[in-house]
Amino acid sequence: MINSSDVRKVAGYLEGWVSVAINTVLFVVKYFYGTLYNSIAIVADSIHTLSDSLTSVIVILGFWVSYRAADEEHPFGHGRAELIATLIIASMLIMVGIDFAQRSVSKLLSGEGLIFNWILIVVLTISAVIKEAMALWAMALGRRYNATSIIADAWHHRSDAIATALLAIALVFGGSLWWLDGVLGIAVSALILMTGVKLILDSSSELLGKAPSVEDVEKLKSLVTNVNPLIKDVHHIHMHRYGEHVEVTLHIKVDNKMSVQEAHEIASNVEKRIKEALGWEATVHIEPENEEESS
Repeated sequence: MINSSDVRKVAGYLEGWVSVAINTVLFVVKYFYGTLYNSIAIVADSIHTLSDSLTSVIVILGFWVSYRAADEEHPFGHGRAELIATLIIASMLIMVGIDFAQRSVSKLLSGEGLIFNWILIVVLTISAVIKEAMALWAMALGRRYNATSIIADAWHHRSDAIATALLAIALVFGGSLWWLDGVLGIAVSALILMTGVKLILDSSSELLGKAPSVEDVEKLKSLVTNVNPLIKDVHHIHMHRYGEHVEVTLHIKVDNKMSVQEAHEIASNVEKRIKEALGWEATVHIEPENEEESS
C-alpha cells in the first residue's frame, strides 16, 4: 500500500523532472528560431527558460535529501532540506526579478521597439501558454502537498511565462507602443520580487522554529483533553517541524494524589492518541495540580 508520504515524494520528483524536460524542449525551440531570425531577445529568452531547469533540479535534490531516513546526526530526519531548497529557489527568483527590472528600464531608456515577426510571435505565445500551464500545475501540486519548494518553482515557471508573453507583446506593438514592454516589465518585476521575499521570510521562519499556529494549538488541546477526564490542563505546547515529521512537547496537569503509574499511563495514552490522530510524535510532561487549583 502506498502511503501519503510516498505520494508526496513522487509528486516532488514528477514536478521536477517534467519541468526539466519541458524547459529543455522549449529552450531548443526558442534558441533555434532566435538564431534563425537573428533575434538576440529570443535567444536571451531561451537561456532564461533553460535556467529554470536549474531550479527544478534543486526541487528534485531537496526532495531527495528531505526523504532520507533519520540517522545518528539527524535523529528527526532531513525534512528541513526542502525549506533550504525553497530558500535557494526564492533567492534565484529575486535575482530574476532584479534582472527583469534592469532590462525593463533599459528598454524604456533605449526607446527601441522589436521588429514584427508572425512566426516568432506564434512560437513565443505557445511557449508562454505552456509555461503558465506548468506554473498552474506546479502551484496546485505545491498547495496540495504543502511543498514550498514546488510553489517556489511554480513562480519561476510563471516569471518565464510572463517574460515570454511580454516579448511577444513587444513584437506585436514594437512600432507604435514601444514603451509597453518596459512598463509591464517593471510591474511584473515588482510582483516577482515581492513573491521571492515572501517565500524567503516564510521558509526562514520555519527553519528558525516558528511557533505553532492558534489552530494547531486549539486542535491539540481539544484532542488531549478528550483522552481522559482526569487531565486538568494542557499548556506549554512546543512544535518542531522537520518536513512531514513533527515533534510536539506539551505539559498536562493531573491530580496531585495520582500515582506515578496512573500518571504515566495517561501520558502514554495522550502520546498514542496524538500519533493516531495527527501523525505527530509527542512527548508529554506531567505536572501535579496544586491544592488551590483543585479547590
